[in-house]
Amino acid sequence: MQELEPTWSRALRIWWLLLWRGILGAALIGAVAGFVVGFIGGLTGVPTATITLVSGILGGLIGIGWAIVVVRMALRKRYGDFRIALVPHGGP
Repeated sequence: MQELEPTWSRALRIWWLLLWRGILGAALIGAVAGFVVGFIGGLTGVPTATITLVSGILGGLIGIGWAIVVVRMALRKRYGDFRIALVPHGGP
């Protein structure tokens, strides 16, 4: 398998995918999760401070999960002249 030079251009393309998909997805999923927690908490009379705390923790956990999904997307994507491949390491 021929290896390509990890140029700044290639690194920027990968970074951009991670950045925009990470931010956009986290914002959308976080907004939905925050709305659901706030709505249910408001209906059941949960104090605002508790809703805020639960929303923050849930948002952090969702963000971690989404970040892993985005990295997998980056690994599966074809970037025009290259793709990222995972190859076994030959030594210990």
